[in-house]
Amino acid sequence: MKTIAILLFDGVELMDFAGPAEVFIIAGEGKAFKVVTVSESQNPLKTMGGITITPDYSTDNAPHAEILVVPGGNMKSVGKAGREWLKKASLMSEITMSVCYGAFLLADAGLLDGIEATTHHWGIEDLRKAAPRCNVATGRRFVDSGRIITTAGVTAGIDGALHIVKHFLGEETANWTANEWMEHESGNLQ
Repeated sequence: MKTIAILLFDGVELMDFAGPAEVFIIAGEGKAFKVVTVSESQNPLKTMGGITITPDYSTDNAPHAEILVVPGGNMKSVGKAGREWLKKASLMSEITMSVCYGAFLLADAGLLDGIEATTHHWGIEDLRKAAPRCNVATGRRFVDSGRIITTAGVTAGIDGALHIVKHFLGEETANWTANEWMEHESGNLQ
């Protein structure tokens, strides 16, 4: 069972982390991935829409994760501890995936240098400025650059998560998760 750690912070976009979390929780009949949430503290926080979430772990006691998910939202609320945890944890992860504006945290960590990446279409030009050594792609739901996967806006995180499921568990499992459980077009899996 692979551990998936999702970075949370005040003002996180709910669908950016909940959509991928649901994919991973269901894939492989719930036996392939363990999903945990990580924040700078274990204190409750509020999403962009005002939903209160209590993280499972702080950045100080978070378990090793093979896969990291970095959602978007109010990126300014991610402080030094969250950014340092991301840098350190991404060195040990197999895959680090951003959703939407989460790509800006990857850029800040230097994780987009020399690769292709994407983000929500509203942020394409700003990402080019934030990561000048990155080839920023447009018009794609997600970009797989090996250990780094970036996705476009909000629901594209589901596509990125399904792509990871396909990578680890195969196309049949990814398609079942997409079509049968999520009722989501599996044609986006690429």
